Amino acid sequence: MRLAVDDYFLKMAELVALRSTCKRRAVGCVLVDKKNHVTATGYNGVPKGFIHCIDYPCKGADAPSGTRLNECKAVHAEMNALLQLQSTDELTAYLTVTPCFDCAKVLANSNVTRIVASVWYPQTEVKDILEQAHIIVDIPTLVNIERWDCQP
Repeated sequence: MRLAVDDYFLKMAELVALRSTCKRRAVGCVLVDKKNHVTATGYNGVPKGFIHCIDYPCKGADAPSGTRLNECKAVHAEMNALLQLQSTDELTAYLTVTPCFDCAKVLANSNVTRIVASVWYPQTEVKDILEQAHIIVDIPTLVNIERWDCQP
């Protein structure tokens, strides 16, 4: 059985997440252009040259998900992917989890027009940011894709 395009890129995002160096959560991001070509990938981890959190945990390493983000040294997967990006095309971001508030703001300021993610991140303000940016968010389910269409 051939994977659907969204499932294919979500699986890639899961694979990218395996490179994470964050003790708290492994997140992967795959940016894809209109022609379904991968333009960049990113995973969460400390800035280059820092000691990895999996080796020496930062202050936020044991905090519950969505809390004490200012104590976490990790650069998020979405931001790392955008730092590598060379494309100016409209993009779809495939994520293992929907973006946090800060990443939603960064994505709103990018060429990302659609997000496909496996699960929702527990920050309510994210939906408002993505709605205002007119970014479509799809969360695949076992039966179909739930679409949250923010287009005017």
